[in-house]
Amino acid sequence: MDKTSEIKKTKLIYNPLAGKKRHLNPLQTVVTLEDIKDLLYQYQIPVDYAPTKYVGHATKLARESVKEGYDTVIVAGGDGTVEEVINGLVGTNIILGILPIGSVMNDARMLAIPLDIEKAVQLLKIRRVRKIDVGVITKLSGEKIDPFYFTEQAGIGIDAVMHRYASTFFNKKMYGNIFRIINTFLNFSSDTVDVYLNDSKIKSSASLVIVSNGPIWGPGLSLTPHAKLNDHKLTVSLYEMSKTELLQHLIGLILGKKPQYRKIKSFKSNKIRIESKIPKMVHADSRIYGETPVECTIYPNALSIITGFPKEGQSTFKKRTYLDL
Repeated sequence: MDKTSEIKKTKLIYNPLAGKKRHLNPLQTVVTLEDIKDLLYQYQIPVDYAPTKYVGHATKLARESVKEGYDTVIVAGGDGTVEEVINGLVGTNIILGILPIGSVMNDARMLAIPLDIEKAVQLLKIRRVRKIDVGVITKLSGEKIDPFYFTEQAGIGIDAVMHRYASTFFNKKMYGNIFRIINTFLNFSSDTVDVYLNDSKIKSSASLVIVSNGPIWGPGLSLTPHAKLNDHKLTVSLYEMSKTELLQHLIGLILGKKPQYRKIKSFKSNKIRIESKIPKMVHADSRIYGETPVECTIYPNALSIITGFPKEGQSTFKKRTYLDL
């Protein structure tokens, strides 16, 4: 259910390194902290500023916000910073707002939050709050771990390996990573995986396995459009394709062509376990966390978040949101 509430005590967690890749895209504008300060002042949204200083710091700052009695946390950064903050706020009553200043911003796209920074600030003022689910990785390599929360997807196998190199794509090792991505794809061979959905078991030789909480994957592609952020289910997709077919499918998505789902099997469940004879790499929201066997569950209504105003029938890139409306 939608609700609105007055802004009380607010912290803004800001990543000063976010958006560096926007320089490479002439269609994107680099947003500075001064831009954000000016807009928040214009719309009369007082905040306490907290810059991040290292990987994982945003999670610590978010947890400190809970202890310090903040009502709202705004995150200004890319998808990585947003995910860190989410991992610090899951299960609390704090309301999350997003100012998208990164280069991709999958979370913002899924929640109908405009990529235009002033319009995103306007949403903070309007303050339309909704509950969303998050996925949780609870076991890796058969061992129980501290829960890791994800809003987008967990990938198993070739997806995780390619994300490892893509995550550092624009650093000094860029050309080496391009080679590694191509080499990984060319030399990858799919092995049988066992997928357990509550009490049922599925055996598959899928070349790509994705466990989705939301629909958007990697570089902003709608890989599982039927996944929703508040249906209280995870969606596991088994891409039973050859490498050539998988490559054609991904290129088609990039080019905006209508995807073919004939060789993709999808199932919904609130608990998913994936096993394989040969350990496969696992990532969640573009972070590498270990290998199979892996176990994921859904955490329903885990987070209160300020969302946009979607229009039914529009595509992801035109403010379509993936919530049950």
